[in-house]
Amino acid sequence: MTKSSTPTGLNWLAAGIVLVLLTAPAMADAKTRHAVRKAAPAKAVPAPGAAGLVVATEPGFLSDMVLGNPNAPVTVVEYASASCPHCAAWDHDTWPAFRDKYVTTGKIKYVFRELLTSPAEYALAGFLIGRCAVAKSKTPQDSRPYFAVVEAFFNGQEGYYKSGDMAPIGQEVTKRTGLTQMAQLDCVTDEKQVDAFYKTMNAHATADKVHSTPTFIVNGKTTDGHDMADLDAAIAAAAVATKP
Repeated sequence: MTKSSTPTGLNWLAAGIVLVLLTAPAMADAKTRHAVRKAAPAKAVPAPGAAGLVVATEPGFLSDMVLGNPNAPVTVVEYASASCPHCAAWDHDTWPAFRDKYVTTGKIKYVFRELLTSPAEYALAGFLIGRCAVAKSKTPQDSRPYFAVVEAFFNGQEGYYKSGDMAPIGQEVTKRTGLTQMAQLDCVTDEKQVDAFYKTMNAHATADKVHSTPTFIVNGKTTDGHDMADLDAAIAAAAVATKP
């Protein structure tokens, strides 16, 4: 599991590092698009059959990114970081089967909650750009562009950790969502969004007593592990508990 590593005081330091990482490749071809600052409508790659929802939470907090059945009796919350190798491995190895068994069938409501781990600037970029992709899409109540971006950051971890170059990930995000790299820069330099992100993340993680990723909470109870067997058992127990 990966420990959370970014205290609140580093909000703008992390955002500044993101800006540096993204600026060079974005500015290299700025002449070809300096007049086009507005992002194209998002064209996210959806999770097959999974309904995507953006669900408002408390005033002043960012909305939850949700997949599945919003009225399901069982809610599974995953705390993950876009920079966490364990989270990326879970997304690659376990998510497809989990999605097909529980999310696309409407058996659960799946909520993705953000927690920054080192390198925080990488995770922060993924989450801010993901939320931006939703907001700038033609269907801003559909969370699927967000998940398309987070998946791109999961897939890009190995390359980024070897090279320190975020440009290929930005290019993949453009393919998946239509957001240009200049638009992505706008996403990570939105002061209100960065502040709201940290406020939301810290409040949720504190309330749920989450300190590492990935962490799964099923109907309010933290699971002992995150293998498919662990989640199967937790979901089955929660389903039984909800029956009259």
